[in-house]
Amino acid sequence: MKLLDIPFNDARRRYLVFHPWHLPDRLCLASTTTTEEFERHASSRFYVSDDQTVLAKVVPDKFSKRQHPLQWFTRDYLEKRWLLQTDARKEFLSLRILRNAGLRTPTCHGWGLSLNPGNRNASLLLMEYLPKAQPGGEYFEALDEAGKHRFLERFAGEVIQLAQAGFVHRDLHYNNLLVTSSDEIVWIDAHVRPLPRKKSDQLPAIVKTLTANKLRGETYRQSTEMLIAKKWN
Repeated sequence: MKLLDIPFNDARRRYLVFHPWHLPDRLCLASTTTTEEFERHASSRFYVSDDQTVLAKVVPDKFSKRQHPLQWFTRDYLEKRWLLQTDARKEFLSLRILRNAGLRTPTCHGWGLSLNPGNRNASLLLMEYLPKAQPGGEYFEALDEAGKHRFLERFAGEVIQLAQAGFVHRDLHYNNLLVTSSDEIVWIDAHVRPLPRKKSDQLPAIVKTLTANKLRGETYRQSTEMLIAKKWN
């Protein structure tokens, strides 16, 4: 456990960081054009360390302290801060599940929380920054049709790999992935849930995570479903 006083752009915030690993004594974070691209597809805020090694994912409080004081106090303050039920902790544990399933994830440098009620950004996840990797959606759109279907084969294979470890992803879309310069898939958003125990319910649970909107069209959703069904059986 480590207490860090971290500058974010021009604001300084203090976090209690759990499972710190290879973190510098001084961590300075700022927004970049890359983090702005991440934020276009997520509700979280992203920052990069000044030495370009750490990516910080910050999740704000769900409720406004002024507009919804009771919900903010019970959910955002008591539950998330004092009972340690932050998004960062849940994602840290989910990334561990993905790694144990044999999927590549960024190295985790720890997760943190702010107990300060004045800091709306209580949840902090610190992970490896991969500056040469592309967001999965951007990578997918640049491919020709043959390339897209080859990518879907790999994507479906990794979805199956996670399912064989007993889990499905809660929010399955390309921008939860990065693709490296060597075409390796890296999972960066890691909210997962257990696969049903009953064998007959497992494939429907996997297929239910596939949507046309998130997979860029019904054609690609159907292709992914067929690939998964073939590999699962």
